[in-house]
Amino acid sequence: MSHAPANPPRARTEVLADGSTVVALAGDWSAQVATPEITFKGDRIRLTGAELGQFDSSLPAWIHRHFRQVRQLDLTALPSRLRALVELAETSTASEQDTTRPSLLEQFGDWGLASSSSWGRAFEHIGETASAFGRLLIGRARINWQDFWLQLQTAGVDALPIVALLGFLTGLIMAYVGLIQLRQVGATIYVANLVSLAMTREMGALMTGVIACGRTATSFASQLGSMNVSQETDALRVLGLNPVEYLGLPRILAVTLMVPLLAIFATFIGVFGGMVVACAGELSVSQYLTQVVVAISFKSFLVGVIKSVAFGFIAAWAGCYRGSVAKPSALGVGEAATTAAVLGITLIVVSDALFAVIFNLFNF
Repeated sequence: MSHAPANPPRARTEVLADGSTVVALAGDWSAQVATPEITFKGDRIRLTGAELGQFDSSLPAWIHRHFRQVRQLDLTALPSRLRALVELAETSTASEQDTTRPSLLEQFGDWGLASSSSWGRAFEHIGETASAFGRLLIGRARINWQDFWLQLQTAGVDALPIVALLGFLTGLIMAYVGLIQLRQVGATIYVANLVSLAMTREMGALMTGVIACGRTATSFASQLGSMNVSQETDALRVLGLNPVEYLGLPRILAVTLMVPLLAIFATFIGVFGGMVVACAGELSVSQYLTQVVVAISFKSFLVGVIKSVAFGFIAAWAGCYRGSVAKPSALGVGEAATTAAVLGITLIVVSDALFAVIFNLFNF
């Protein structure tokens, strides 16, 4: 059988002449005892605790629940420990309210500010890269040439297997689709023209650029982001070295030189993949190769080389840029690698569309 507490919790309200309300707290407050309910009017409340006994966390919770919407709440007459607990509860609630989801307009504004800041950093990095190339041309650039030779192997020779595989499969797929359509009009011999032109002008450079984004750009972003974490880039600045020039330029040069060679290699492998499908069907090897030689002109070859040079530069720059602005943390390095691949592929696709328009306008 439960017994009523000897000194139950009480709360008495009194309205003063100036319109404010005084709430007098008394008794022992415990979570095991039911707390009183009160009603009051006005936005000016003063709490007193002259007759207050022992209390636990239930009392500050009760005060916060009843008076959190009050505009002027005076706690000076309460015991210091109770006042501190009430202020802590108010601070915690304010922090929770600050983390609520902002409105759609606020989200749009935050996105605009973040985008403008990101574009500003990107153009600044482009300017530093252009300045580094200018210093290289006049022989004043300070470059880590050991990185250059290492990246030539990493971005070039080490990428040959995946380039060969994807190039072969791309040519094979295009030949298979082309045969299905051209067979309907009795023009299967032109499947060689289709595969060779597509690989030479478009797919060889585009596919190699995307591979560079997936392999090399993410690698650059991770490397340079890790240097931010370990403050190696700060150490370079202290030594008077520009990280974009010392670390970024050899990487960009290496990839820009290797991607065109990989694109040419992918083109030949893709043409071979198309020959496997075409010659397994209705064409002979001599017919296929004859059509390939007729279809590929120096102009088409030059288009592919120009695109591959641009795509290689874009992939390398995206990796160096995202790595240089990566946050100095493990999460920041991971985000830099992800955004480097996304940024590089996006810019490559956009530039490929621009190349298509420009070459069509000049009949190139």
